[in-house]
Amino acid sequence: MKKAAKGFTLIELMIVVAIIGILAAIAIPNFLRYQLRAKFSELKENVNSVFKSEESLRQGEASSGKYYALGPVPATCVTGTAKNAWINTDVANAQKTDWVVEGKTYGCYPIETVDATLGTLGLHLTVYAESDIDGDASNGCVFLFKPTFGSGGDPAAGTKSPAACTVAPVAFPTTMAAATANVPSIGFGQPVVLNDNTF
Repeated sequence: MKKAAKGFTLIELMIVVAIIGILAAIAIPNFLRYQLRAKFSELKENVNSVFKSEESLRQGEASSGKYYALGPVPATCVTGTAKNAWINTDVANAQKTDWVVEGKTYGCYPIETVDATLGTLGLHLTVYAESDIDGDASNGCVFLFKPTFGSGGDPAAGTKSPAACTVAPVAFPTTMAAATANVPSIGFGQPVVLNDNTF
């Protein structure tokens, strides 16, 4: 006598499908968030790379202890969800500080110094990267500010403050007490994530 073939009941199959649906509803948004985090990490890495290149250049003989004002790179950068292409002049401009970029980038990288026009040397390095990777019309920003300190331990005078990702610069504090009081969240020479509502 043959045993009857057993299978899954409709209720058991529906329970399995419901469990898979619940897991997918949790996993897919998390996966997309992790993707955005991975893309956004490019900004912090490149800001660090720029700082290392600028610091190496500043400590060389030809720079007189100052930083190089590179300007925004790439020149035609648009903050958004797509990567920005670097044309030959952008790559050549970045290489003036020995910063090498390969391929396209999500971020736009303005590199400025105090009291210096584009392509000249100046005090107080300001590097930041902006991008709207998640497409919510609100730019995420990674910012690094490195002042030049005088013999008394206070920042040298200048005209730009560590106010990246804003429209207008404000008066630069010329004492360490004023600098830390005005901008307590800025770690001098350390990248700081600002305006990041992506994650």
